[in-house]
Amino acid sequence: MFRVVYEDENYLAIDKLLPVPCLRQEGSSGLSDDVLLEYPTLSNLPDFGFTHRLDNETLGIILLAKNISTYEAIRTLFTNKEMKKTYNARVRGVLKEEEGEIDYPIAHSKKSTKKMVLVRPGYRIYRGEPRPAFTSWKVLSRRMDTTDLELKASTGVRHQIRVHLQSLGHPICGDALYSDYSDDYPSLMLISKTIIFNCPATGKEIKLISTVNLDNMFNFIR
Repeated sequence: MFRVVYEDENYLAIDKLLPVPCLRQEGSSGLSDDVLLEYPTLSNLPDFGFTHRLDNETLGIILLAKNISTYEAIRTLFTNKEMKKTYNARVRGVLKEEEGEIDYPIAHSKKSTKKMVLVRPGYRIYRGEPRPAFTSWKVLSRRMDTTDLELKASTGVRHQIRVHLQSLGHPICGDALYSDYSDDYPSLMLISKTIIFNCPATGKEIKLISTVNLDNMFNFIR
């Protein structure tokens, strides 16, 4: 269910290889259960050391802390938006532009507890308070009917990238929740590709790169 990408006395970076929850949920297991089998001391940390989470269907790199001081330091970096993250996605259709930005808030859907919605000016069918959401993208490659993108999300709203790409008319391949397309993709084609940050203890830059890519992720999820 996971592969170790990087490890030292403070950090554990792993690749999430299957579309499962990061943390166990009521009535189901999660990635954390497998991690704890190999790293039982993480049970003493908040969220079992997971400093952030991915959507259930998203694969790729996740950073865990191995002690409380590191956990708190990394959480502070996330709060201060000092963690640089990139994602890769394969979307339906061919984008003509080379890059772009999406700057629309996102809120909980009023019609479905599972979905989020884009809140354009004048739109009122949502629950709760809309949260600011900003996503930038650039084209990596194009195929006959799909486009591979690199994305950066400076905010961390639930389903942000999925909702923003749907708003462009280019939903992520394999996204059964936000796409009306019927396709043969067994899961969401979205990968947490890189995490870059400066180590709070040493100031040294750490760059973590997922071994999962858009062409090999089927090897893990089938």
